[in-house]
Formats: sequence, structure tokens, C-alpha cells
Amino acid sequence: MDLKIDAHLWCLGSYAERYVPGGYFNDMSLEKKLEIFKNTKGISGIVVFIPTDPLPSDPDKLVKLLKEYDLKVSSIEPEIWSDRKWKNGAFSTNETKIRKEAIKIMKEGIDFCREVKADSVLLWPAHDGLDYPFQSNYKDGWKYLVETVREIGEYDPNVKIAIEAKSKDPRQKQYVSDTGKALALVSEVGLKNVGCALDVGHALMANENLAESCALIDRWGKLFQIHINENYKDSDPDMIFGTINFWELLEFFYYLNQTNYNSWCTIDIISSRDDREKTFQLAVSNTWKIKELADKLLEHKNEIEENMKTYSFADNFNIIRGLILK
Repeated sequence: MDLKIDAHLWCLGSYAERYVPGGYFNDMSLEKKLEIFKNTKGISGIVVFIPTDPLPSDPDKLVKLLKEYDLKVSSIEPEIWSDRKWKNGAFSTNETKIRKEAIKIMKEGIDFCREVKADSVLLWPAHDGLDYPFQSNYKDGWKYLVETVREIGEYDPNVKIAIEAKSKDPRQKQYVSDTGKALALVSEVGLKNVGCALDVGHALMANENLAESCALIDRWGKLFQIHINENYKDSDPDMIFGTINFWELLEFFYYLNQTNYNSWCTIDIISSRDDREKTFQLAVSNTWKIKELADKLLEHKNEIEENMKTYSFADNFNIIRGLILK
């Protein structure tokens, strides 16, 4: 697996939160953010949020601008979560007008993706879920969710749509809450161009086994995006990859290395209090370092898998420790 790294502009944002609504920093200029991207070794792509990113809305002007900073548009993320109108969901709500508006925005994202030659479009059903028992009609919710995603996917079969699972936040419980539910949704939609975005932090928060989730999505041929961050498995603060769950992240990359994944790994962090440029560069370099360590493990794949036949963790850990903890 050849590693390609991209990121969101918001990795260098002002970081508003419920306790500090104004954020911890003044916002950087677009030029400053792009300069940091350009000067960060190992990153070559940028995720474009539409319509909220302060980037040119004209595809040709956007591509020309990013070329000045040695960047490509990697993927498109239509923003369908920050307005109060989405409070009951965008894709599963029984409000026909709202679903149609979400479909329209997603189709605009697909058009933009095609024009800038990006890899895929993200679909995150952020508000599609519930907060209390007896609040939602699950049968109708899933029916509308499947129908809406299918209509979006059918719009252009040549553009990949990546469904992002998350267990909670902003709702207390999301409909598409884990890898299994994401695959169930993708399977029922039944389109070749509709697959999954595996967000590492979301999978950790859902208490998933990262490597298993990667292998399972790949088994179905539906691994379309990967988002790189982590956490303490209790919430989604978008922490720096490689700082908390080292062994699980290493195993994740060991399995990712055995896939045919050829899209981007997206740095998706928020570093509210630390220097934004330094933490951004650390997130990128950590990702490359763990990929490098996983490459070393892959050289011993036959020996590692032979030990797996007898479920010998001790023998495998001795191999891994010898390669990494020198």
C-alpha cells in the first residue's frame, strides 16, 4: 500500500468549543495555512469542504491555486451538519424537503469532485440518529436512509461515495454507529460506488478492533477513505495519531499494508491548546513512521502468520518487539 497523506484546513483552525466558543487561537489566513501544508514533509493533498472552506468555488481556479502549493484536491466533503435545519437528520428524517436538500448538496459535491478530479465524496450522517428511547421510528429512519443514499450514489456511478460511521456526537446514538452498520447500509444500497470511510478515531470510540475493521471492509472491497486521528476510546477529540493506542495502530497499518487501498489517509486532528503547526507536522510524521514500522513487520509476514495458526501471541510479540523496540 503506497501511502498518500492529505488533511483538512480545519487542522489549523481556531478550535471553538462549548466552553470557549471563540476558540483558543485567532484564525490563520488561507495563505498561511497553505504555506504550512506546503512546508510539511509527507503531505500532498487537501480535503475540500463545500461550501464552507475559504477556497475558490470555481474548480479551475481551485486547482490552479493549490498547484502553487504542490497540493492536489484529494476528496470532497459536503457540509451537512452545522445548520439547525439538520437537527432531525439529513438523510433519514421523515421531512421530505430536508432530505431533498441534502441530496441536492451531495449531488453538487459529486459534480465538484468530478470537475477537480478528486478521489471520492464523503457522506457523514451526523444528525441521523436519536437521543432518547421512543423518539425515532427506526423502521422509517433506515428506510429513508437507504433510499436517500441510493439516490445519491446513482447520480454518478463513476464517483465514489464514502459513508462515515460514528457511534455518537452530535446525537447520543447515531444510526450508522460502527463498521458493521456501515457495511449493512452499503450492502442494502447495493451500488458499486458506495463504500465506507474508516475513521480511526470513530472506530476506537466504538471499541472496535481497528485491524479487524480494516480487514472486514477490505474483504467487501468497500474501503474508500481513511481518516487518521485517535482518542482514549471514550469520545472523539481528534487527537494526534500515534500518541495513545500505539500497538493497535501498528496492527491496523500492518493489515492496511495488505490491502489494495490506493486512496488517501486524511489527517483529521484538533490540537486546541498546542502549537497548531507543530502538532500538524507531528501528526503527519507519526503516520509515516507507523507505516514504516508496519512495512518492517510485513517483511516477516510468513513467520507472523505461521505463529497465528497456533494463536501464539508471545512468539509474535517477541518478533515485533525485536523489530521495533531496539
